Amino acid sequence: MALLAATGVTAGVAIDAAMDGGGPPRARTRAEASPFVALPAAAPSHASRTLETLQQPASAPLRNEDLEQRVSAAWRSDADAASRDEVLQKWLPRWVASDAQAAARFAEIQSDPALRELALCHVALLWGALDAERAVNWARALPDAAERDSTLIHIANGLSSVDPARGVALREPFTAANRPDSPLSNLVQQWASYDFDAALAWTNARAPGAQRDDLRQRLIYVRAAAGDPAAAARLVTESALTGDAKMAAVASVRQEWEQRDAAAAHEWMQTLGPATPN
Repeated sequence: MALLAATGVTAGVAIDAAMDGGGPPRARTRAEASPFVALPAAAPSHASRTLETLQQPASAPLRNEDLEQRVSAAWRSDADAASRDEVLQKWLPRWVASDAQAAARFAEIQSDPALRELALCHVALLWGALDAERAVNWARALPDAAERDSTLIHIANGLSSVDPARGVALREPFTAANRPDSPLSNLVQQWASYDFDAALAWTNARAPGAQRDDLRQRLIYVRAAAGDPAAAARLVTESALTGDAKMAAVASVRQEWEQRDAAAAHEWMQTLGPATPN
């Protein structure tokens, strides 16, 4: 895991999915039907990245065998960081774009646990951005349940990098309304940074429960961090949050507002009553 954190998600494509607190899905981790059956055919959002650098042929095309050889040569536990970074930033993205199935098989046969985890993560992110449906079919066939679930999360993150709404729609069937799901919350938070109104409307349409409260808390944070704590404060009231979710939302609004207008932040806090954080 440390190797994954140190390397980061850099694999030659603008994938900036947040994975703070991600983990295996907490419900319906083995969907019997493809999640794509219910996915809307949404047009790419204004946040979409075209991945043209991956999809366009290179000036000096390499055969799949050459790409595999270059990846394999530097993908060793004793390889230096620069060599592995070159694989993640250059050769693995080209290989996934050229033959994702072969790149996925390469990731699966790695015996070193850290390198296997890293390879599966990056293949899933890249393939999710390029062809999420086939990536999901691959991930669902992985024999280890925890590995399968984490790979599905990475695919949703990759899809979210080109279409945030569809990334959220892919993750949603693997969650339960009565408990928060960190991967889903991360995806909705990313979506909100590009199209706040769409993310808010989707969240408000969710069934009441702890998951919706957590999503609303994330959206309030996004609004406050974007420089509009007054609007975020109104969302706190409109969302009718309670308990820990409300406390966290209030704290995020207060922190951002105090940096801009401490008097206004204090005045708002006074309207919330004694049960809120001071």
